[in-house]
Amino acid sequence: MGDQELFKPSREIPVNIEDEMRKSYLDYAMSVIIGRALPDVRDGLKPVHRRILYAMYKEGNTSDKRYIKCAGVVGEVIKKYHPHGDAAVYDTLVRMAQDFNMRYLLIDGQGNFGSVDGDPAAAYRYTECRLARIAEAMLEDIEKETVDFTPNFDESTEEPLVLPTRVPNLLINGSDGIAVGMATKIPPHNLTEIIDATILLINKPTASLEEVLSLVPGPDFPTGAYLYGKSGIKSAYETGRGQFTMRAKAAIERPTKEKQQIVITEIPFQVNKSKVIERIAQLVQDKKIDGISDVRDESDRDGMRIVVELKRGEQVPEVVLNNLYKHTQLQENFGMIMLAIVNGQPRTLPLIEALQLFIDHRVTVVRRRTAYDLRKAQERAHILEGFLKALQHLDAIIKLIRASKTPAEARQGLIDRFEFTERQAQAILELQLQRLTAMERDKIQQEYDDLQKKIAEYQEILASEKVLKKVIVNELKEIQKDYGDVRRTEIIEEQAEIKLEDLIAIEDVVITVSHSGYLKRTPLSIYRQQGRGGKGRQGMTTRDNDFVEHLFIASTHSYILVFTNTGKMYWLKVYEIPDVGAAGKGKNVVNLVNLASSEKVAAVVVVRELPDEPKDVTIDGETYAVEGYVILVTRLGLIKKTRLAEFSNPQSRGIIAMKIEEGDALIRAAMTSGRDTIFLASHEGMAIRFPESDVRDMGRQAYGNYAMDLEKGDYIVGMEIVGEKELILSVSERGYGKRTPITEYRLQSRAGKGVINLKTVDRNGKVVGVLSVTEESEVMIISQQGKITRLDAGTIRESARSTQGVRLINLEEGDEVAAVCLISTENGETESPQPKLIQ
Repeated sequence: MGDQELFKPSREIPVNIEDEMRKSYLDYAMSVIIGRALPDVRDGLKPVHRRILYAMYKEGNTSDKRYIKCAGVVGEVIKKYHPHGDAAVYDTLVRMAQDFNMRYLLIDGQGNFGSVDGDPAAAYRYTECRLARIAEAMLEDIEKETVDFTPNFDESTEEPLVLPTRVPNLLINGSDGIAVGMATKIPPHNLTEIIDATILLINKPTASLEEVLSLVPGPDFPTGAYLYGKSGIKSAYETGRGQFTMRAKAAIERPTKEKQQIVITEIPFQVNKSKVIERIAQLVQDKKIDGISDVRDESDRDGMRIVVELKRGEQVPEVVLNNLYKHTQLQENFGMIMLAIVNGQPRTLPLIEALQLFIDHRVTVVRRRTAYDLRKAQERAHILEGFLKALQHLDAIIKLIRASKTPAEARQGLIDRFEFTERQAQAILELQLQRLTAMERDKIQQEYDDLQKKIAEYQEILASEKVLKKVIVNELKEIQKDYGDVRRTEIIEEQAEIKLEDLIAIEDVVITVSHSGYLKRTPLSIYRQQGRGGKGRQGMTTRDNDFVEHLFIASTHSYILVFTNTGKMYWLKVYEIPDVGAAGKGKNVVNLVNLASSEKVAAVVVVRELPDEPKDVTIDGETYAVEGYVILVTRLGLIKKTRLAEFSNPQSRGIIAMKIEEGDALIRAAMTSGRDTIFLASHEGMAIRFPESDVRDMGRQAYGNYAMDLEKGDYIVGMEIVGEKELILSVSERGYGKRTPITEYRLQSRAGKGVINLKTVDRNGKVVGVLSVTEESEVMIISQQGKITRLDAGTIRESARSTQGVRLINLEEGDEVAAVCLISTENGETESPQPKLIQ
């Protein structure tokens, strides 16, 4: 043979590379989808899981046998069924033995199989395993031709295409896998609940999703924790895709009077505990979370316990916990994709369809098993019929056999003379002589009678769909009895979305608004109480020609209704106002709400909650708004009452709260019940008190009615909502003031001229504002230059209406009082009152 013939090139077939790439990639994708990454809907297993369980079953490595080395199992799987790396097989085996990954363990492991801290399992030469009992229920009846088999990779043996499982494994253990162009992520569920739902669908195939959800409220994770959002769960079960939130189970403990700690006992599914602890420590180090002094892991064999110790004096552990939920894996979202292989094709399955496909699989398995049992019973009955017939002709048969020269001749003689079948004749020849005794004859007859009953049962099962389903239900109830347990994951109705206010501590703060529109908030606790006539402390840094115009107390979670001089209203949350310290300037209101250039803040109302819709209540025959009213007063003496519900849905550009005439301006706002008494004071020292019922309820865009008949040049400086026991504190421009019993101001009708409130002599100046106080009240006074003092109202002399009053605050030359605020106290604790605003 010549060199040219030896090195002659092989035959080449030209192909289009685009077509070849498309075909090859499609082949690869289908191989991954069908043969590796996605579970079969019937047994919930991927090929590698199925091969491991079947290999252990064939090797007799069952739950009642001793443990064997995992190395042996891995070797057997690779040798016969799974021609891939040993690491992939061992990792899969390990996962099926981890109680923090599997809701129901399929493999019973002995040794180090890893931990929830992310520690890896020991090498397979050290660990041992055997099948878990529930895994044996998945393999039961596999020898009875219940499922199809296929040759293994080298055709040396066969492996099952699916297991004849009695357990709805796809749903109780879930699955997780990434294929080509698709992925599956099925959460685990509670076996008791899933079997209840399966039985429901067997008995009532038309059952609705609501009926199923009454039995299966949601996933049940091996690590427990909380699951939030039933609506999201329902949507996911309805479509096969959805998302819900998992949250760690935590409790707030107080080991000592001054010490508080957050104890975490359950974490979300597939979250690494040690990484969570590291993340918390990092957040504390980076000062992204305040209030934590230490974090430690106290977990032991009795369960998980992560302790987050709070700093002494920390009063809001809920806020710290919400921050932990937001910034760590203590709260995680689970994106469910119920994708599985159905008839060789990947399909996204709603919950009911997944359950129905498992039922269909069980129907097929039970039918094939029953057909197998029937055939075997009939074959055995056929042999026993031969035995019983032979016993009737025993002597003749013995004589025939003894006369025969060969077994074949004896067999044929039995067939010809006694009309036995070939199988009966062979069985008679193999019959032991001891079976010919009278006792053995009775046993043969009894066995034959029992077989006839079984044959009738098998035939009934195959003939009746109703009986067949009853068999399936009974088997499911046995599984439920043997392996059912209580739910571990608690499902919470509402969504687990953490809003900004969940991360803000609830505390009382001082809100200040300058004449130029700068807002700031400061903790109330930093302002120390002083005696009357004190110099105060610096409360706000103001620019030249700017001064503090409003001051009030509010909770950080309260709503602020910002009313402007033009009669518009804007909506704001207290925590949205920056906390810049006692001497900080704050943030301009235009950066918080969209004020027009001609607008300035005139009044602010603080409310705990805003109603979704108006509600009425009848008291003494009169109808009132449950949510209360907002009273608005203008500089020129107009007053209007509007239900609070009217202000519940403001727009970013503001809404009209009250129509204002040219030359007038809105100056005051307050909350009322509809049955209160209103007190107004003017700049020139006049005052009027009249019942709120004199002011009728109006819509937002109304102008209002006259509240007080003012002299020319006079204007309103204050409004108070009063009772019968309060005293009126009047404050003048130059820091003087007095307390007067409210009863000295006789009750009049709306729009009257009023009575003298405070003499406006040169020493006092004009009236700046008024407050309704009691003996226990505390008052804050602030000057235009930002000086603040805090004092007991009870230390201020009680005087008649027309007196001049006493000095309340020492002012620098050229400074004047700008605002005063009432701080209500009860049981020694500061509360957040409705605003008492003075200009």
